[in-house]
Amino acid sequence: MGNSSSSGGQSGSSGNQTGGGSSSGGLGSRIAGASGTHRVHLPLSSLPSPFRSGGSLGLSKSELDARCQPSGLYPSCEWEQKQIRRLIGDGKLAARLKGSDSCISKSDRECPICFMYYSETNTSKCCNATVCTECYLQIKPQKDKHTTCPFCNNPKMAISVQRAMDEDDILKRDEEEQKVIEAAIRNRAAQKNGESSGLSNTSNIATDGGGASFGSSLENYN
Repeated sequence: MGNSSSSGGQSGSSGNQTGGGSSSGGLGSRIAGASGTHRVHLPLSSLPSPFRSGGSLGLSKSELDARCQPSGLYPSCEWEQKQIRRLIGDGKLAARLKGSDSCISKSDRECPICFMYYSETNTSKCCNATVCTECYLQIKPQKDKHTTCPFCNNPKMAISVQRAMDEDDILKRDEEEQKVIEAAIRNRAAQKNGESSGLSNTSNIATDGGGASFGSSLENYN
């Protein structure tokens, strides 16, 4: 009788220790095996929401929600929201951001389709063109395996998230934009000079050439 009581006390003590270990294990689960009770820690990927991270970027659910909200640039989108979340969460598509009419930060890029500025954009792999996520979701239907690039007409357009601009990138972009502005000014000046030259030639023909021709015809008539 005494041994039985002692054995029962040891069993109860062991049970209390196991229960205490289980409560301190947090997210661990217990599996009963042949040799006793063991505690197994589940990997983070197998945990239910809200503990699970959002895709390869490791975003929380709230962070992923904020990056996947429609910006309102277009009235509708044919893509399924879960597929958009998967691409953004895995870092394969830039966040759906609201664009700005002007460049707020020096590192902002302009989408050549909607002419809005964004802090995060995509780039086409075929021609390195910038495109925002909202415009890309309109260009590339979800059900189509391939789509034609609107910039270079490549029949298999593919994109990746564009890396953030550093100081050298910003300086290079500013220099290219300045060259474009200067070229446009020269072109306008050349057009104005051409118009002035054309008006001058027309005036000379009317006064000189036309008069001489009319006078010579009178002389011949006499």
